[in-house]
Amino acid sequence: MDEIYEEEKTRRNIVFLSSSFVNLARLFAEANSDFDVFLIHDRKFPFEIEETLDNFYAFTFDKNKMFEKAKEKYFDNLALMVNDFNPEFIITSNFTKLIPQSFIDFMKFRNQKLKIINLHHADLKIKNETGDMKYKGLNAEIKQFLEEEQLVTTIHLIEDEEVDSGKQLAYSHETTLKELKIKSFVHHKEDILNLRLRNVILSYHERTKVLKLLRKTLNELK
Repeated sequence: MDEIYEEEKTRRNIVFLSSSFVNLARLFAEANSDFDVFLIHDRKFPFEIEETLDNFYAFTFDKNKMFEKAKEKYFDNLALMVNDFNPEFIITSNFTKLIPQSFIDFMKFRNQKLKIINLHHADLKIKNETGDMKYKGLNAEIKQFLEEEQLVTTIHLIEDEEVDSGKQLAYSHETTLKELKIKSFVHHKEDILNLRLRNVILSYHERTKVLKLLRKTLNELK
């Protein structure tokens, strides 16, 4: 009984929020059995989710009409759902909605130690002529790949509702155009404009460059 109790105490909860069916939630669950992983997707799954893992749970929070009419109400309801899972970490992975301050404040009120983290598929260290982050915001990975011929993920904290402004924690190794050509994923950098191929590229990049880095980063945040 003592061993079972110790195992229950050491289990850790993590919530992934995503708008894309390409996300790290299931891969993270497969690689990290000490976590219970909850994926909350903001649209209905067009396929059956195979519940073959004991530590992976997928849910749909498909409230797009509510989001269009009352964004704050949308996130109020999402916060209540997320809070039920008592997460140690919240990870936004290809999540297209900007998280408002009210959501952050509520989650921090419920758990001051909670960390909210974004996986931004572009290098936020790179600055433009005015000193601002060159590759921030949505679809930044497309712009960087077209200009730099590589894909890098920045892991950073979400500390307020400003876009991609939180403390930067880690940067992945790059996935280069040359590497993708060798793997026969793409032939030209413009191939990333094709949604299907972009999903293939992101999936490969997350598996090979981001998965272990994310776990390492979470360990360092203890």
